Amino acid sequence: MIRFLAFGGTIASVRRSGATEVTPTLSGAELVQSVPELAEIADVEVREFPPIASFAVTLADMQTLARAAAESFADGCEGIVVTHGTDTIEETAYALALMLPRTQPIVLTGALRNPTQQGADGPANLLAAFRVAASPLGHGLGPLVVLNDELHAARFVTKTHTSRVSALASPGAGPLGELSEGRVEVWWRPAWEDYLGLPDSVDGVTVELVRLAAGVEETLLRAAIDRRPNAIVLEGTGGGHVMPPLLPALDEAIAGGIPVVLATRVAAGPNLESTYRMPGGETDLIDRGVVPAGSIRGHKARLRLLIGLALGRDSHDLFPVR
Repeated sequence: MIRFLAFGGTIASVRRSGATEVTPTLSGAELVQSVPELAEIADVEVREFPPIASFAVTLADMQTLARAAAESFADGCEGIVVTHGTDTIEETAYALALMLPRTQPIVLTGALRNPTQQGADGPANLLAAFRVAASPLGHGLGPLVVLNDELHAARFVTKTHTSRVSALASPGAGPLGELSEGRVEVWWRPAWEDYLGLPDSVDGVTVELVRLAAGVEETLLRAAIDRRPNAIVLEGTGGGHVMPPLLPALDEAIAGGIPVVLATRVAAGPNLESTYRMPGGETDLIDRGVVPAGSIRGHKARLRLLIGLALGRDSHDLFPVR
């Protein structure tokens, strides 16, 4: 049996009467009925969640999905399919990778074209997701994002275009498999581990995310520090660099006991750790006490911190991600 956790998104969005725009409205049962081929793949059990736009998804929602997935496997389900909006599908996938051990398939899917548009991709994506969830090849891969007949690992997947059906990609890694003529093909398997554990709650844990750019002022960084968060994630330039005018504020944050994790805003590649020696270069930052994020971007480093800190882990033990 495959349990379908219907969570909304473009795949479930249609026009309400008198409107020209769409909102997440279709139930999971209606989505299943729209793809009769699903009955040929597995027994499907639908669990409905209130439809939600993915830009409104919170970490608490991700925890709800993680608990629902754990319960589903405890109930004997062979796999799980989650429908989700593509705005934050990569974050929910990575949060699930952090909170759940890598066992049976968890497949997230969605759509870039809603059901009212020509060439709507939702039905094909849903069918592909169920094929992956029902396949023995889907085991041991961790949460996957499956759209456009491609399988993407949670750690690397990101949205690279606002509206194309090929919007989901894994820069620097590529998809780990595909579907061809309905067959699931897996080309490589993860050699890393993301799993940390499922916290009882993340209430009270705050992690700020600040993105840097040429000539940026220290205003946002200072505002983040003033909030006294549990940690700050910076998305620096290049291999992980910070503008020199921001260094005094950075030093104050670290001296004040706020861990600072530095990711890179570049789409692919890990932080550098031993190449450049200059104020704001990576070796200087590490000497100041900054922790390099490793091979994940800032929004996923933030999730790793939120979940890790809620589990009582130290930021230095969580990074760099190799």
